[in-house]
Amino acid sequence: MNQIKAKVIRINATDIVTYIDVRSADTEIRLIKSKAPLWLCEGDTIHCNFNEASVCVSKDCPGKVSIENRVPATLLEVRKSESLCELTFQSDVGKIVALITMEAFDELGLELGCKATMLLRGIDISVEPIVDFKKGFLERNMQI
Repeated sequence: MNQIKAKVIRINATDIVTYIDVRSADTEIRLIKSKAPLWLCEGDTIHCNFNEASVCVSKDCPGKVSIENRVPATLLEVRKSESLCELTFQSDVGKIVALITMEAFDELGLELGCKATMLLRGIDISVEPIVDFKKGFLERNMQI
């Protein structure tokens, strides 16, 4: 499971979905939820979690795609099996692990040290609070 520490910069509830915009380092990431968790507020520092199989990899990302989030990264490590390939990338938001097929790995022509773009669907990213007892998180967000 990938985990990124980020700060909530905007919560925008529409009639259908809620957009939660977060910032990690210099990268903005947009999450899409049916509604925001009740405990979540703008300014909160949270963990954003997403599965390795939810990370799409592009070596050259020209043109437009429907995926909201693009994170530039450098390939650090490759672990291969007969059919799958686990890739570890370094980005300004931290390490991101992607799981792709060997066929996709070969097609992309990936090699250690190459630049790539991680594509993250906002709907695949979950949020988790970072509990800080000193700042009164529980008092503010977990009232009974």
